[in-house]
Amino acid sequence: MKRYLLKLLTIIALFVLNIALLVWCVPIDNNSYLTAYNRKMDLLCSCPQPRIIFMGGSNLAFGLDSHMIQDSLHCNVVNMGLHGGIGIRFLIDDCQQQIKPGDIVMLQFEYGNFFSGGNGEPETMPQLMMVTGWKNLNSLNTRQIINVIIGLPRLAASNAKRLFKYCISGSFDTLDDHAVFQYVASGFNEIGDEVSHWHLPPQGIETSSTSTSTTINQDFMKWLDQAIKQYENRGASVILLPPVCPKSHFACCYHSNIEHALDSIGLHYIVPPQNMTIDDRYKYNGGYHVNRDGVTINTNRIINLLKSNDIISNN
Repeated sequence: MKRYLLKLLTIIALFVLNIALLVWCVPIDNNSYLTAYNRKMDLLCSCPQPRIIFMGGSNLAFGLDSHMIQDSLHCNVVNMGLHGGIGIRFLIDDCQQQIKPGDIVMLQFEYGNFFSGGNGEPETMPQLMMVTGWKNLNSLNTRQIINVIIGLPRLAASNAKRLFKYCISGSFDTLDDHAVFQYVASGFNEIGDEVSHWHLPPQGIETSSTSTSTTINQDFMKWLDQAIKQYENRGASVILLPPVCPKSHFACCYHSNIEHALDSIGLHYIVPPQNMTIDDRYKYNGGYHVNRDGVTINTNRIINLLKSNDIISNN
């Protein structure tokens, strides 16, 4: 029995060692999609006021033309939207210290956060930690840390593939291929918009799946309430705006419980969520992603909302 346990512990130790070596010893992919997070944070730190800061997931990355907003409203724009798998908690917590009096913060995050708790996903969190140098590990909550740990084997497997590709291409970075769409950092422009898909035809439309839960995560609601108050205490104006969402996806990812939960803590969307839906013909590759025409429609819609509600003039 002891010999069996010793062999088992040896196998586990070797498994953990291999994961550790692949996670911490393989250089990062400087062109990976999540590496764009570092560039977005640099922009947030350096962008002068007046400014509008959009915070959310890939609905913002794929759905916004920030130059249109800047030209129309004469206000600098920072698009922090990147990936729903990061979770809105990490993004808002990490950006808090960079918020200044007079900032307009547009919270436009995906509906799944209300059900999952906004703690990110195991597929994404360890990759984000790796590309950001693990500097925020101590600030993660328990659920986020668990997601990082669960995702480490997958990250190690991904790094093993990159190590193999390095032997062929001589580079650890994802190489650009402008003929097809890739999730890469080079797909973003200088103010945080994903623009590489603008010139490409829509990809195959993914089948939307029904949300696994319609139960609001109450811990998330308490956190959201406190997070918004902290931003307001720093002198920012915080606006809740529903994400742009193709109608077919909206039918399965949105639930009226969301607005009831917001009402219970004194928060509300600036417009009904149905007003931010968009026809499926503007869908790019599933979920919350829209094509170039959808980007223009969504951006004009946001500009008109900001103007009609006097959000710019009031600041």
